[in-house]
Amino acid sequence: MKRPDAPRRLSTVETLLTAIVGVGGGIILSLYSFVQLRTAWMEGTVAFGGRNAIDLDYESEPLSYIVAMSALYPAAIVCGIGLAVVSAIILVRQRELARQKSLRKSR
Repeated sequence: MKRPDAPRRLSTVETLLTAIVGVGGGIILSLYSFVQLRTAWMEGTVAFGGRNAIDLDYESEPLSYIVAMSALYPAAIVCGIGLAVVSAIILVRQRELARQKSLRKSR
């Protein structure tokens, strides 16, 4: 019978998805938001895309848009870092559970 208070062990696929989506996605979100925020502060514009980029000039945008972007990018940076940290903690705990399980089997 399973103990309801025991930590749940993730499968290999779930662990892999946590690593890719959680840690990788969090880091990518943080870096992308940081680059956009830095670009907006340095040049006064935010560009989305490559060659056919949407170029938003802060001097021609209303104050509400500027305030929204000033709040959105730092919040996205914090959320991305938080997602990466929480996912890394989950992965570390899963490794500890796997190690404990292998030690119990070897005894």
